[in-house]
Amino acid sequence: MSNLPHPHLDLAGKIRPGLDILANEIVIALKKRSRFHVNAPVYETGLVVSDASLTLLEYALGSIERCHAELGRYTFASQEAFTPVSKVSPVIDRAPPESPLQEMQSGSGQKILGFYQQWLAQACPAGVDTDTYGETVTSDVVALLAIMERVNLGKSVAEAKFLDQPGAFIDTAGERDGLLSLLVKKDREANVLALAANLAQRYDLPTEHVVDTFKFMIATTIEIEIDYLRMRISGA
Repeated sequence: MSNLPHPHLDLAGKIRPGLDILANEIVIALKKRSRFHVNAPVYETGLVVSDASLTLLEYALGSIERCHAELGRYTFASQEAFTPVSKVSPVIDRAPPESPLQEMQSGSGQKILGFYQQWLAQACPAGVDTDTYGETVTSDVVALLAIMERVNLGKSVAEAKFLDQPGAFIDTAGERDGLLSLLVKKDREANVLALAANLAQRYDLPTEHVVDTFKFMIATTIEIEIDYLRMRISGA
């Protein structure tokens, strides 16, 4: 029997390179968004002619996520959506993807949206420009989907680390400090924050705005990992 991990659980060859790719995508999206005004009305109801109960961001997110659901994105256990897409049927005729992960919804959408709204107030010019409403929410969607994907990769990290030393994780009985001692690698976090600072410089964004975003993603990822491992331990 092979001791090699499932390809999706290969930390060095699959997960960490994926995290680094997403880091670039997120910073590029944030840079593009920072070029537009805060444009507060796109986050308030009333702009969408066909449904006044939706904000323009909710409409845009829902439209893109429905398309992604049709293409099968949310049949993968590592993926989550901001909007309800569970009833959207994929248009691709294929067997459900095999996954090394157990099903768990992190429910991180509202936390991400709350942080993002704070980031907008700091990083974007104040005021409103109706000509850029479409570009505003398009940039928002790209950034938000990438942040959602990045933090939920914590499930794959948690599963990979659990399989590497299941006894040690089970012995923690799900106690937070015990899990953190096995999960948190300060040198790895330092490398991620250094990458964030370098990307901020490359794309001409204030370093603190980018580093704060990555600190938020690290903290959110750790919470997802803890929730996943507690579920994993309880079922072991």
